[in-house]
Amino acid sequence: MTPDTPPPATPADPAEEVAWAELRARWGDPEAHRAFLARFADLEGLARAGARYRAVLAERPDDAEAGRGRDEVLRRATAVGLASMPRTAPPPASSPWMRRGVIATLVLGAAAVLAFVVLQFARPGVGR
Repeated sequence: MTPDTPPPATPADPAEEVAWAELRARWGDPEAHRAFLARFADLEGLARAGARYRAVLAERPDDAEAGRGRDEVLRRATAVGLASMPRTAPPPASSPWMRRGVIATLVLGAAAVLAFVVLQFARPGVGR
């Protein structure tokens, strides 16, 4: 069974039309679908391939090959889209001396507060 689909809305190059015709001739062969989809590495091409599979599904909603092709197009488009997102640089690592200084400051501050409290209670007449 070969799907006869209308051409996609965006014009495709003649080699893409030939590849689609070859795929239609071998519609039941999963390797033919992989070879067709291997032609598309960018989102624009994947959109054209997805439109072709959607057109087949519009004509025959129960076509398993078209469903798998559409799903593979979505998977690849997601991977391409995520790979093209800008990455943020990790924050610069603080030096070990900076961390030690912060910890020492916190410990000394806690010791000073503790000493103040102890001295306040040690004064004669406080708390009695």
